[in-house]
Amino acid sequence: MNFPYGVTYYPDQWPKETWDKTLKEIKQAGLNIIRFGEMAWDWIEPEPGKFDFSGMDHTMNLCAKHGIKVLLGIPTSQVPTWFYRLYPDSRPVANDGTLYPEYGPRPNVCKDNPNYRKFAARLAKKMAEHYKNHPALLYWQLDNEPVYPPLDHTTIQDYCHCEHSRAAFIAWVKKRYGNIKKLNEVWGARFWTTTFSRFEDIRTPKSGIWEAVSPHIFLDWFRFKTDSIKDWISTLAAIVKKIDKKHKVGTNGFVGISTRVPDHSLIGDNIDFYGLDVYPKGSRMKEPDLAYIYDLWRSYCRASGCEFHITELQGGQNVRWGAPEYVEGPEIKGWTELAVKHGAQAILYHNWLPPLFGAETGGFGILKADGSSTKRLEVIRQLAKKIQTSNVKLQNKSKIPTPKIAIAYLRSADVETYQEQGPPRGIAGQWEPVRVEIGLMYTLFSTQGAYKAVYKKGQPVDFIFERDLDAGKLPYKTILMPNPYLLSTKQYNNLKKWIAKGGRLITEARFGIKDQDGHLYPNPLMEDLLGVVHEYTVPTAKGFFDGLKGKGKRPQIITKKIGKGKVIYANFSIFLEINSGNKKWTNLVKRSI
Repeated sequence: MNFPYGVTYYPDQWPKETWDKTLKEIKQAGLNIIRFGEMAWDWIEPEPGKFDFSGMDHTMNLCAKHGIKVLLGIPTSQVPTWFYRLYPDSRPVANDGTLYPEYGPRPNVCKDNPNYRKFAARLAKKMAEHYKNHPALLYWQLDNEPVYPPLDHTTIQDYCHCEHSRAAFIAWVKKRYGNIKKLNEVWGARFWTTTFSRFEDIRTPKSGIWEAVSPHIFLDWFRFKTDSIKDWISTLAAIVKKIDKKHKVGTNGFVGISTRVPDHSLIGDNIDFYGLDVYPKGSRMKEPDLAYIYDLWRSYCRASGCEFHITELQGGQNVRWGAPEYVEGPEIKGWTELAVKHGAQAILYHNWLPPLFGAETGGFGILKADGSSTKRLEVIRQLAKKIQTSNVKLQNKSKIPTPKIAIAYLRSADVETYQEQGPPRGIAGQWEPVRVEIGLMYTLFSTQGAYKAVYKKGQPVDFIFERDLDAGKLPYKTILMPNPYLLSTKQYNNLKKWIAKGGRLITEARFGIKDQDGHLYPNPLMEDLLGVVHEYTVPTAKGFFDGLKGKGKRPQIITKKIGKGKVIYANFSIFLEINSGNKKWTNLVKRSI
């Protein structure tokens, strides 16, 4: 089909007699695809085992009538209320024992729950069988923004610590380490009496995200959570693809804090597309900020070999979270054109109409609540005409050539820094009450700083991940590496080979201090790379204290040639400084690339 350009519209939230008129208006606006169904399990299975596809059938048939394709959601992200009638003990459990609500917040069930998985798999099978040959179907969306609860940043509690997650975690570490001796070595179990004699003695790490929990267990806990989410999405994909071999399947997500979202660079491995949900006005993004998000997500998709879609692009003002500011038509035009320049292969706005009830009442709508037009819609109409007349050019634009510059996002370093420094602690004094810059948001702020230093309008930048360093596939002239705290020797050796062949690495303090499991190297990798002596230091909000005072202080910037390439090393958190607006260090990086 032509470039997929459309909108979310939820017919189950509107009177049936309005559906035909609404879909006709969507088609007249120049949109060729709608997305719905991803949050509608109770619409098609109001009672367990009693399926009613009549409402969805009617919508699909109307879409076919108006020539509109459908991104159809398989709504496994939120269980119906009847699920807890059958399984009342299925609520997700926080690290402190708090039970998650049965309904309301998202997602309201743990992905490791076998009863949930049984019902959700049945739902996916039923939907695939029912709609696989429908003429309106274009894509399948699996689940919706798959995460462990909570989806929103509403609590510092960590989920899920139910017995199902514990059993899944034990199975994961058994497969990873094979025997209990190896596990104890990697987890540093002799520290503070945490040696395990049997796998069944393992409990999920409940002692508090930013307290003295073993950092090695913490790393594996969040690796497990990514693998569990990936396994679930892959399971759903396999169910659908076995029945329907024609239509592409994917899911969606958003950029967020490391312990709230999975490692996105891995989630897309067994699906055809991975959709980004992004709200530029709600997050007060300027153009470089939005370009950063687009390039990061496109790179996640590149790493997995799937297509980069935008499944939710803000269509109206935010409610419930974010900046509740009015959205102008020209803003939507800028966001859309930027998405195309940065490689989006499908764009859908959220939402056609603001809901009249529920937790997002009045939010995100392109139209007014009464269905009347807005300047936002006028802009979208104009964009639709432009997209339809330049479809071939747009499809080619989505295949962006490999940029010369890449920025490394190292997930393990992100999680480790987050765990060590953390946000709130309950007491003041020697304990800092909040250390957001150097803990909670350190890696995101640092990668944003790196992006600001190299951003040029219309010139995308790649991000690379641990899997790229593991493979040694680094087709770039320059790599910027923020927060290089954890590196395996394999990753380091591949990086050194790349430098020796002519690569240019720009990096910062604490380079290779710890290995991939969070163990301190007796001699940090930076000593081998730069020929300098290093002592372990902790970041502060103003940078890194690392011998910068008094006699014999180390230079702030160290430059060293290695083979045909070069390393430029900042002895402090240079990318964090750049993100804070430091022009001196911004200019230095710009001159060095």
